[in-house]
Amino acid sequence: MASAGSSLGGGEAERPHPRPFLIGVSGGTASGKSTVCEKIMELLGQNEVDHHQRKLIILSQDRFYKVLTADQKAKALKGQYNFDHPGAFDNDLMHTTLKNIVEGKTVEVPTYDFVTHSRLAETTVVYPADVVLFEGILVFYNQDIRDMFHLRLFVDTDSDVRLSRRVLRDMKRGRDLEQILTQYTTFVKPAFEEFCLPVPSFSLLRD
Repeated sequence: MASAGSSLGGGEAERPHPRPFLIGVSGGTASGKSTVCEKIMELLGQNEVDHHQRKLIILSQDRFYKVLTADQKAKALKGQYNFDHPGAFDNDLMHTTLKNIVEGKTVEVPTYDFVTHSRLAETTVVYPADVVLFEGILVFYNQDIRDMFHLRLFVDTDSDVRLSRRVLRDMKRGRDLEQILTQYTTFVKPAFEEFCLPVPSFSLLRD
């Protein structure tokens, strides 16, 4: 994946590229989706390759959170906004971006700041690749997006393990423990059971 802040406006001609193999990786919060993707990249020797030359790239659904209104951002800062609901994502932008990726085009994807709950002005340029790993809690919920994947993987991790990982991660982001646990029981766990777990996947990975 390219570094943030790059631009597509340099006038460089788009080179034809074979359509990539698109793999979706889903699972509950802190289940290890990113770790699975990074391990695949490492095993294929792609983690040390320059982003222009990589044959495999990783893209996260977290980049496609919607821009929040002032009221929604105030709720988010108090842990009262549901980031695990399908409506929290910009599904139109996500679908368009994946469609362009599948067509072998170079694309720009948003950058999201989880501390301020804001979409930043900087974007990340993603160049054509042979394999694209797209990970996120609800990557299979939207049928139009789900149908684009050539392979779907679900990372199955014990709920207690996932909660402990989430607590450690969110505390590093400046959240307090009470807010994290309240958000988990109010939004995260119910959303996982309603929107993430029931969606069928082709392959199951156990962590």
